[in-house]
Amino acid sequence: MTLVRFLDRFDGDDRSIVVVNRTDPDPVLNMLIDTFGEGAVNVVDETVVPSGPPQRSRDPNAAPDRSDSHGGLTTREFTTDRIVGRNGEGVGPDTPGASEPGAAGPVIDIDTLREHEDVPFDGDDPDELENLALLVDGDEVIAGSTLGELGEAVLFVNSDLYITGSRTLDDIDLPSVISGLADTTFTLRGYPESNRQKLLLITISRFIERAAWMAGDGTLRSSFQRLSRLNDEVGTRQVYDRVSSAGVDTHLYGIPDDLPRNLSAVIHGGDTPDFTDSWFVVYRPPEGPQSIDADPGSDLKEGIENGVGLLAIETEPRVWRGLWTFDPDRVQSVDRYIERNL
Repeated sequence: MTLVRFLDRFDGDDRSIVVVNRTDPDPVLNMLIDTFGEGAVNVVDETVVPSGPPQRSRDPNAAPDRSDSHGGLTTREFTTDRIVGRNGEGVGPDTPGASEPGAAGPVIDIDTLREHEDVPFDGDDPDELENLALLVDGDEVIAGSTLGELGEAVLFVNSDLYITGSRTLDDIDLPSVISGLADTTFTLRGYPESNRQKLLLITISRFIERAAWMAGDGTLRSSFQRLSRLNDEVGTRQVYDRVSSAGVDTHLYGIPDDLPRNLSAVIHGGDTPDFTDSWFVVYRPPEGPQSIDADPGSDLKEGIENGVGLLAIETEPRVWRGLWTFDPDRVQSVDRYIERNL
């Protein structure tokens, strides 16, 4: 079995990003599509009412419809209609009164979003919540991030910040919408097909490297396709100097074209497809309880304590298919495969 077939065993979730942007939706919408790609993540934009009742209010005496919810906020609770994109295609289960193609989208009641405590939002300024992105799973809102938070993480940055080391491990954090995409199968394209999509893989990789560095223990396995990247990219080399020096058992994989020098890591060279076509960064924590200085319930604490991994396969030149996960069983199985076969 190869990593390609290994990836096929994972069933990815189907989630959508809904852009709630009153001021200037088109540039943000286009940027999100260019960043997250098409397929598993469906990006649409909607209109918003900042306060007061929706334009076509539901029956105030009717109980919320949570038939397909896990107890969180459903799209039916904060919209006058199901969420529908510009082409009239719905997000989530069909509901009566869906918009026709070309018609205006539903109105979202922003006050309902503000008051719902079960939905994590990045940013505390109420005004910023009128310009945000929502992550929707089926008909349930999973998370929300302001466009400012998404912009700082992936939309308004470029890979040079990571390659040169201008953005360090201390600066890496995941907005709720991005971390909520864990276990969602993605297909992303590299340059020249896209200038931005590969940045998402870099951001997730750095987050995993930060989790390993902060833990200062456990095992980190990372592939580079060509090991010479660790000599050519100053920022990447700095990251692995810090991770290995922190006490993490660090393993590096790739074509041994130019081996990294003076690095406290185990080097694994090869030229099979698992070496040449894969991008993985997998952190597996040590066995037993750990005491970690991180915010309770945060993604970083979860990654440090349970492990976190990214696995992507280059299915054709500059096209990557994969997912990332906090699931300890998936992390362990990927780690074990790499340890035994590479």
